[in-house]
This record gives sequence, C-alpha cells and structure tokens, in this order.
Amino acid sequence: MALFLASKLRKAANTSLLEEKKNKLLNDHQEFIAFEQSEDLQNFIELEKVVNSEDFKQNRKQIEAKTYKGSELERKEKKLQKILNSKPYKVYLSVAEGSEISKFEKMKESDELVKYMELQADVNSGKLTKKGDHENWLLYKKLKDSSEMRAFFKFKHSKKHKIYLEVSESNLLQEIEALKTELASEEFISEKNYLLDKKRFEKSEAFNRLITYKELSEAESFKKYFKLKKKNDFDQIKEWKLTFSEDFEGTELDKEKWITRYYWGDVLMNDAYALPHEGHIYTEKNITIANSIARLETRKEKAQGKVWDAKFGFIPTEFDYTSALISTGKSFRQKYGLFEAKIKVSDIKNVMHAFWMLSDRNLPHIDIARTSSCGKLIPAHINGSEEKPFVSQSKVNGLDWTNDFFIYSLEWTPNKLVWKINDVVVKTETENIPQEPMYLILSSGVSNLNSNVNAVMEIDWVKCYEKA
Repeated sequence: MALFLASKLRKAANTSLLEEKKNKLLNDHQEFIAFEQSEDLQNFIELEKVVNSEDFKQNRKQIEAKTYKGSELERKEKKLQKILNSKPYKVYLSVAEGSEISKFEKMKESDELVKYMELQADVNSGKLTKKGDHENWLLYKKLKDSSEMRAFFKFKHSKKHKIYLEVSESNLLQEIEALKTELASEEFISEKNYLLDKKRFEKSEAFNRLITYKELSEAESFKKYFKLKKKNDFDQIKEWKLTFSEDFEGTELDKEKWITRYYWGDVLMNDAYALPHEGHIYTEKNITIANSIARLETRKEKAQGKVWDAKFGFIPTEFDYTSALISTGKSFRQKYGLFEAKIKVSDIKNVMHAFWMLSDRNLPHIDIARTSSCGKLIPAHINGSEEKPFVSQSKVNGLDWTNDFFIYSLEWTPNKLVWKINDVVVKTETENIPQEPMYLILSSGVSNLNSNVNAVMEIDWVKCYEKA
C-alpha cells in the first residue's frame, strides 16, 4: 500500500501543473457562470426553442412546399389565356380591330339606311311598286343593289357579327380587363416570383433565424459553454464556498488575519512564548512577505523569551534559536470544510514545519502536514483528553518535500477526516472526529538542537472552504 501511495504521489508531484489545471477549472467556471447569465445565451436558448419547435418545422415545410404550379395564380393566368384563345373572343377581336365594324356603324347611322328602310317597308306593305312610283322604285333598287348596303346587311346577318354582339353584351370583356389588371399588379407579380423562386425559404425570416442559430452554435464562446456544460466538471467547485483566502499580496503580513504567536500568549499577555519541548522562540522579525510568498524562517541566533511551565507559569528564558508562526486564532475559525495551503519547506532534518489546526483547548489537534527528521510527512489527528488522548497518525513517503511547493489539504466532515497532498488521499480517519471550530496555524521550529540551522517555510497561499 505504501509503495502504491508513493507511486501516486510521484505522478501528482507537479504542483504547478495541478494548480494550473485547478486555476483553469476555476476560470472556466467563472466564465461559464458569466456566460450562463448573459443575454446572448438567453437569446440563443429562445432561438433554439423556436428553430426546434414543431411550428417552425411545419412553417418551413409549408414555405418549401409552395409552388406556382397548381396555385390560384396559375389558375387565373390559365383562365385569362383560355379566354384570349377562345374562338368567340378571337372573332370579337378580329371584328373590333377590322374595318367592317366601323363601316357598319357608319352605315347604321346614315340617311341612306334610313331611306332604304322606309322604302323597304313600303315595298313590303305593297305601298311602293314599280309602276306606282317609278322614281322611288328606282331609288329603292339603287340603294338595295349598292355595294355598301349589301355589305351592311351581309355583315349584320353574319355569324361573326352575332358573336361580336354576344361578346360585347356579356361580362367577358370586363372579366378580361379585371384579370389583366390583377395579373399586371405588383402584388401578383411579387407573389408569382416568390412561388417560382426555388430559394424562397432562404429569403424568409425563418431562414434568417435558422442561420443565426447555426452561426451562434458554431461560435467559439457557445461551443466552449456547451462543451463545459456537457463535461460537467464543476461539481467540485460548486461543492465548496470560499470562506478564507490569503495570497500574501503586498510587503507586510495582514494583521487583520494573522497573529504571529500562540493564541493564548497573544490573548493573555500580548507576548510570545514557547512550550517546554521547544528550543526556539517565535518572533515577528522571522516573517517576511515578498513576491506573494510568506517566508517563515528558522535561524540559530540568541533571543530572549518565555517558556510555559505548568507549575510556575511563564518563565523568562534565553533561546539559541528563533523561528516563526502565523495563526488565525483571533480572526478565523471553522467547523468542517476544506482547508488547504501551498507550501514549500527546507531542511526538514533539523527543522519541523507544520500546517495544523487547533481549538481553544490543546485538543483536538490536527496536523494537516508536519515534517519529520526521517524525511517522512506526518498527517495526524489527536483528540480526547490530555490524560487519555486518541492519537491517529500516518507516515507518508515517496517525495522530497523540500524539492517544490506542494498543496496540503484536509477535508473535514462530521464523520470523517481526509488528508491529501496534491489531491492524492494520504490518510483517512473516521473515529473521534472533532466537533468544534478550529483555527489555522502555520509554523516552523528547530527539532535538532545541535544544528547550525537556517531553514524556511514558504507559503504561497492559504484557502478555506465550507460546503456550498
């Protein structure tokens, strides 16, 4: 099992790559949320509903199914053409456009026809005879035999004249005019051109919507959004809500967040102290902030301080080493959640570096990450009472903890503690789980009191989360 864990840790040893992936995921999530709330996406969703709706599909089918052939427009054009090609209309047109009708109408209104009709009536009644009124008889014969009169009566009794009159007296000419007017109208021509256009759907508003939808679907911002939505990799982000964050910007430690000594020393006497087993005193001068990194230095140098003694209290003492500690004891505490820090350490043979959590009492106590002189990392959990403590600790090997920054984290739930290094689980505990708020401490301290040590703990960032 230890070999398997060491192998997993080596594969996850590239902290920069891991952080890059996490940052990308965070950036993608922020971009995803912003895009999800954008007006562009809302418009796209509405557009998608429209173009995928049955109404849209039916409308497209209707537009594409429309044809000139068999339409009311074609029927009217055929009707007009049929009338214009009909024999009665052709006869009418030949008469109307010929000379016969004008001569006929002229004769019809002439005095000669009036005189002839009078004489014809007298002849028919017997009133006019050749012997009785020879002069009028000769006039009658002259008029009757004239080419104009013969032509007049021939035309009058002709079939074409009959047809001409029938057409003239019917509604056919009005119907032709009405059809010609309609067929020549802008509306009719436009509708006809529309029905004849094989690409009429491409010129419709529905097509514009479809093209807009397709173009948006192919746009990089939309493709990325739907790809991220499909992958659904944001569960781990959605699961947690940031409650504490420190990136160590600026050149000084943020005193609103951090104190630089043990919590009870700060509260009770506004001064630092050391525990009986510690060979160093914590000083603020051993803390520097630069390039977004907090450096906690452990040095071999003389310094005055106090040691806590259970019998005599705080005793003034001279120390051979100084070191550094930062704590959120006065600014931030939390029960349950995710607690993590990106840390790099040096000289773990002579110095113990720790990222840990503590309650107001000495217990419970959680070491999220603690180095040991043997080169192993020790995640640990101590609970219960000082007289009968419950101790659970593991030793993690497989990496050189001084080689690079690593992300050390603890996930704490009501029923479980899970320790991770670069997202690799290194320890799990389900017994004696703390049930009270705890604060963070990051500290270094000399472990080999015979060493000429000059070590440092570098902290890139610290973040805490609670369940969202």
